[in-house]
Amino acid sequence: MVCHVLLWYLLSLLCGYNPVEPSPLFRGHVLENSATASKVNGLSIPMRRVDAQKWCPNVGFHLKLYGNGSDDFNVVVHHKRGNVLLKTSRVLDREKRAEYLLSLGLCCQTCAAERVVFEVASVKVDVLDANDHEPTFENADIHISLQDTTALRSVVYRVDAFDADRGKNAELTYSSIPQNGSFYVVPKTGEVLLVDSILGLPSKVVFSVFARDHGWPPLTSKGALVTIVPHRWARRPAAPKRPDRRARRSPVGTAVSLNVSEDASVGSVITTLGTANRFHAATYELIYPGDSEGAPVTVGRDSGDVVIARRLDRESEPFVELTVKIQDKRGLYTVHVSQAN
Repeated sequence: MVCHVLLWYLLSLLCGYNPVEPSPLFRGHVLENSATASKVNGLSIPMRRVDAQKWCPNVGFHLKLYGNGSDDFNVVVHHKRGNVLLKTSRVLDREKRAEYLLSLGLCCQTCAAERVVFEVASVKVDVLDANDHEPTFENADIHISLQDTTALRSVVYRVDAFDADRGKNAELTYSSIPQNGSFYVVPKTGEVLLVDSILGLPSKVVFSVFARDHGWPPLTSKGALVTIVPHRWARRPAAPKRPDRRARRSPVGTAVSLNVSEDASVGSVITTLGTANRFHAATYELIYPGDSEGAPVTVGRDSGDVVIARRLDRESEPFVELTVKIQDKRGLYTVHVSQAN
């Protein structure tokens, strides 16, 4: 077996066969949007690798860069330092092309395509990302109709911005302006959470959401306008059974019965639902009668105080029924208040 190998080697030398060694690979990088004639950093090919005297002993030589995209670079020979460099011939855009795989060839006298006699080196150039794109929202005007009975900590929407950059330059953080007590935008995900009850809110909630990337310098998007309109529970609840007028207060449940003198003054607190039941840190809304302005009492949104709003008259209105919606972190409740004058 050894004799066969030696014989093949000797025959290959006699026939002039010379195995071609693969050309060495050199790497470099350049930042996108750099000015024309910017140096490719990290790439330096020693002149001893070229060995021009071997291939062009009696004539001059030239170096030619060829391959897909070779026109985007120029070859520069630094004779004093004894190395070969590359410089850009135009402004590069990473979003259009992120890397180049090229070859550096040696040619004698002129560098027509057919005159390339030896491949000196393989070259790979990476185009690095610059933070040159600000985040954008596909939908910059968001309208949400939300049931006012929605459970707290529900995700009511998710804003999503896009950044054409890569890596850290495309990582986003979300924020909202102005801050409001009902909704919170999660910085990492863009989720919009309901964090406080919207029962009885008099109008819509409007705020803007911004996306900011992690590049340098950081870029911030234009604001996406978010409008959330509470959808009120308009259905009239079923009237509860007429309670026993002798009962002063029921335990925790769905009904509260009160006896109130018709001489009670306007502004008097006749009961507090927050202390009459298990609701803590809750929100209260009077939903029946539907005409809250004409109702004989008002209900404090945060306190649960039932307050006399106008003069009471037993002859014209001996019995009043009220329905109050209560929402806390555990869910939604309905309390019926029966008031006998």
